[in-house]
Amino acid sequence: MKSKRLVGFSFFLVTVLLLIGISPVMAAKPDGSDGTRDVISMSNGFPSGEHYNLNIHGKSADYVGDPTAGGNSVFILEYGNSTIQYVTNKKASLAELTVLDPLAEAFDGDPAKVQLPYEAEGYYVFGRILAKPNNGKTEPVSSIILYPNQVVGAWNDTEADPEFPNYTDGSLLPLGLIVGPNLYTAEPEGYVRFDPASTPGKGKSKATDITSLFTYTGWVVDAVLDTSGPEGVPDGVIDTYDIPLGDYDNDPLTSDTQDYNNDLVVDEADVEAWLTDMAALEAPTAWYYDEEWILNIADLVITEQGLVNNGTKLMQIRFYPVDTTEFVP
Repeated sequence: MKSKRLVGFSFFLVTVLLLIGISPVMAAKPDGSDGTRDVISMSNGFPSGEHYNLNIHGKSADYVGDPTAGGNSVFILEYGNSTIQYVTNKKASLAELTVLDPLAEAFDGDPAKVQLPYEAEGYYVFGRILAKPNNGKTEPVSSIILYPNQVVGAWNDTEADPEFPNYTDGSLLPLGLIVGPNLYTAEPEGYVRFDPASTPGKGKSKATDITSLFTYTGWVVDAVLDTSGPEGVPDGVIDTYDIPLGDYDNDPLTSDTQDYNNDLVVDEADVEAWLTDMAALEAPTAWYYDEEWILNIADLVITEQGLVNNGTKLMQIRFYPVDTTEFVP
């Protein structure tokens, strides 16, 4: 497989997801007519429709912020690297975007955390930079780079399990592995607040569609399929060694092999064929997604996104539920 990632297990992360706050950041109902996503006539670059706002504030390294959960603002370094984690829990009765941890790792040692309400069709995501760049003191003008989200944890709801007493609707089955030939579909997306040749120090940037940074293409595989480590101990990788030995050529005179598709070569194609069959079972142990909203690949998902800030004071991200968003011609 071209890309593999072991999904971690964290009791703290599971319990913190149950924290629910209220943040009145849903905007007005859609007012545009049907159109295509490629045509956006809004002057600020945003489409028409209900949405949740997330405000990302750049702060100096000595910033001392309030760690209390709630609201729709997070705080990252004004210059340097920071991380934001995004969470969706299908079982949580969450009606608003809620900040679980407003402070990035430079300020409290761990990433900022934001929980989004579950949306069956996912969201369109748009962002733009606001506020005066660098307070007009330094060059070049402000910019910020956002990277594609990576899966940190993914779980499915199963029967009750005393190991997770705080998860009232049942326990969580770790999916174990995020595997796929094209794990994250987007290239890093850069934002430049102003064009220094035309509007240095003033004006507003138009919103940019960054939905691709929140999409996932690839396999999600139950940890039960990971058996190829020493003495059957999981090794964190789904590969040809995990394919069960079998008589795939239906020839009793030949030894059992892992040539699942019986083409005389054991390679990635056998893994794909095997996982495809595992996905077709009545109780599947593998799932394939194609440009799926990344927070919908399991009942509870945590992703994290890296940001590199170069002087941006404020960036606004809007999350638009797909089923209520209209793009007006």
